Amino acid sequence: MRVDRPGRGVENDWVAVEAPLEIRLDDEPLVVTMRTPGRDRELAAGFLFTEGIISGREQIEAIEPCSDPLAYDPDNVVFVRLADAAKRNREQVLKARREFTAVAACGLCGKARLDDIYQRLPEIRPLDCSLDFLQPLPERMRRSQDLFDRTGGIHAAALFDPGGELLGLEEDVGRHNAVDKLIGRFLLAGRLPLGNRILVVSARAGFEIVQKAMMAAVPVLASVGAASSLAVSLAKDGGMALYSFLGNGRGHRYV
Repeated sequence: MRVDRPGRGVENDWVAVEAPLEIRLDDEPLVVTMRTPGRDRELAAGFLFTEGIISGREQIEAIEPCSDPLAYDPDNVVFVRLADAAKRNREQVLKARREFTAVAACGLCGKARLDDIYQRLPEIRPLDCSLDFLQPLPERMRRSQDLFDRTGGIHAAALFDPGGELLGLEEDVGRHNAVDKLIGRFLLAGRLPLGNRILVVSARAGFEIVQKAMMAAVPVLASVGAASSLAVSLAKDGGMALYSFLGNGRGHRYV
């Protein structure tokens, strides 16, 4: 219940949903991530792509909800069936089948070794954008954040074209999940890589957000929050233009 001011009474309010999603790869458990339900297919596809487990839509045979009536909490389980070409890449698939948990706060939680953090990244083709052009984009993203309007406790990732048109937006309690849902959405539609596109995120630009964006060949990433030192280094090394603290009349560019 929400109390605004004394004497005005109380109202019912909304709470952002956070629930576990178990992603199974060819019937075997792969990962549990804490997410906001919805767009689970896109989340699973985006996660597999940004983690380097698959390299394209053609490597997914199907993404299906759990149909086992005896399964624990089947509404929060999704099955990914790999195509034969992906299954033949046994080393990568077996490496992916490790038990770890990714929580909403961090996309790297559960990685067992330092070399598991770094992925082979595609070439980034630079895209020139002025700070004046980028500054209004967070507000355009904000106007489309329906779940944030209701709950006030959810992150967003939005994709824009060089003309400033909003091409897609996803929301989730986990900032990295919002990015995975967005990338997964374009992956399943056969619209990767995302060269000549601008990704705007409502949270800070941490290493995992930059890496996920670079896996999709995004040339420009702008965050409402701060950027970390490792994110700045990764973006610089990979040729991505990185901005932070973006908003009307303000913004940082890392060079």
